[in-house]
Amino acid sequence: MYLWMSIWTLLLLISGLAFLVVLVYVVSGVKAELKETLDDLRADVKESQAHEEILDRPIE
Repeated sequence: MYLWMSIWTLLLLISGLAFLVVLVYVVSGVKAELKETLDDLRADVKESQAHEEILDRPIE
């Protein structure tokens, strides 16, 4: 029975570690995607501020 408990504990530890590795990988990907999206948004805002005359036109 001691062998069975050791194998089960080892399996749980490996599964927990694998879960944490996947979680860190996903979070790093999300952070990179968010940074890219915010950079694109920042570039769009700067471009729109450079062409304020277009934004001030009345909508027809």
